[in-house]
Amino acid sequence: MAYEPFVKLTFPSPYTGRVSVGFLAGRWDTASYLFNKTGGGNPKKKGGAALPVVPALPYSSKTGAPERAVAQHLRDAHTNPGVTKPVNTRKAVPGFDLKHTLHRLQNDGDRVKANRRAAIATCVKYWGANYATSVPGVSRECDEYPFASTYEGAAQSKYDQTKPKDNFSARPLPKADNGAGGSILKIFMDRNRILGGFSSGADIDAYIVSIS
Repeated sequence: MAYEPFVKLTFPSPYTGRVSVGFLAGRWDTASYLFNKTGGGNPKKKGGAALPVVPALPYSSKTGAPERAVAQHLRDAHTNPGVTKPVNTRKAVPGFDLKHTLHRLQNDGDRVKANRRAAIATCVKYWGANYATSVPGVSRECDEYPFASTYEGAAQSKYDQTKPKDNFSARPLPKADNGAGGSILKIFMDRNRILGGFSSGADIDAYIVSIS
């Protein structure tokens, strides 16, 4: 449900005229996968409100940031795609400006798995089947961008043939950093009430990434 309020203003004397001012429309949802899905047992209180803006998912590449390796990976994918894998001289990953946003993939578990398989296959191809343990003393996981939980994930071209192949990046990262990045993403989704869905020509709860 969305409601957009307007206020009519009449100018006081000696000014003349009247104007109608609109406010940013709010939205109320009761998505079962977002915060307050039960309302504490009161159906009238479940769900939450959000504004129709494109929020930015914040990741930090600064020393000491728990998600630092993830932020560095995403920055490379955006600003220096030539050093990322798979090799694609035309790689231009989305998610860093309002014209190329990301969309939550919530209700298609098979597609999420397909995104993950494509990313893991890339890690195996370029770093070997033992990429998770090949660095002594470091447990690693295959990190992918765009995220597996987005329509823009690694298998996007399989589901939408108008999209370019290999327009993603995968890289083995320390398990701790990858876990921290995933936790930040989950909290971001909840706090901003990002709904799942994507419709050609219409952004549904689009979001972008910001690297500091």
